[in-house]
Amino acid sequence: MRFPKVKAVASAPIAQTGLTLSELLVSLALMAVLAAVALPAFQTQQRQARRSDAQSALQQLQLSQARWRGTQSSHASDLASLGWVGDLSPGGHYRLTIEDASSEGYSLIATPIGTQARDSACTPMRLKLRHMATVELSSGADLVGDPARCWRQ
Repeated sequence: MRFPKVKAVASAPIAQTGLTLSELLVSLALMAVLAAVALPAFQTQQRQARRSDAQSALQQLQLSQARWRGTQSSHASDLASLGWVGDLSPGGHYRLTIEDASSEGYSLIATPIGTQARDSACTPMRLKLRHMATVELSSGADLVGDPARCWRQ
């Protein structure tokens, strides 16, 4: 049995497509510049968004203190009395403490932990009840004010 002869067909050269090394390096450099600009802005926005964790935790504690005070002669001086199992905010970005608890008022403090500790303008956040009626929201070094507008996002 004989097989027919196959003629070799000359093929046209295949055009190669792709990036050259210099084009690849330029695109990598552009991505690095964009990342360097975008990352700090993203981290700042993330820290601002996490402040709501402290705000909601302090407001929950305020409600718990009001319930506690309804049946007790003074406000609770520790989180366990209010039914809190730990000392962290629900999101875990803040450590909560109660200071100066008396029959007239208290101070609730949320101190950032972990990566949130870089939020230096709003470290710590405070909610203070004075004279059973006046609530003061403060943050940072200012004990009676909120100069960095941490409570107003």
